[in-house]
Amino acid sequence: MTEVTQKPTTDDVVTNLLARLSQENFGTGALAELRRMDPSAPSPAAPTLHRLLAREVPEAWLGETGLRRWALLIHLLALASPIAQGNHPQLGETLFQAGYNEGRLTVLLEAPESDFPVILPRLVRFLTAKGAAPHPWQLAALVLSGGHETHRLAIARSFYRAEAKA
Repeated sequence: MTEVTQKPTTDDVVTNLLARLSQENFGTGALAELRRMDPSAPSPAAPTLHRLLAREVPEAWLGETGLRRWALLIHLLALASPIAQGNHPQLGETLFQAGYNEGRLTVLLEAPESDFPVILPRLVRFLTAKGAAPHPWQLAALVLSGGHETHRLAIARSFYRAEAKA
């Protein structure tokens, strides 16, 4: 009798990455390597990145633009690490509460995917400087979809709903 293995979901993989990056034995050197890497490079060469990809991300997900998108996501998670597991406010709400201005939000919402390696690390650094963390699964959906309109609109809606409540 053969054992049936379930394919992981994106949320499962992101959860596993968050857990790995938050482990005490992950190492500050490895975390620093991920924080310093250039996710816009044609083929990011950080050994720690490839070790994480090999252990956590199915090989089939790394084709075409997959490697660059996962490299960017891991870079962003490392910048924000440690991110507590559990419930997180929506990304737009977190941005509003942290004082992210509307001009920056507009740039984010209108940016082509090719600008993500510059815009998104700035966004994560902004949030961490304010003591906030991005919603990791919503950030993953934005990055891995290449900035699909659905994910951009969700950020805008939660930003302006938070503004309306304030």
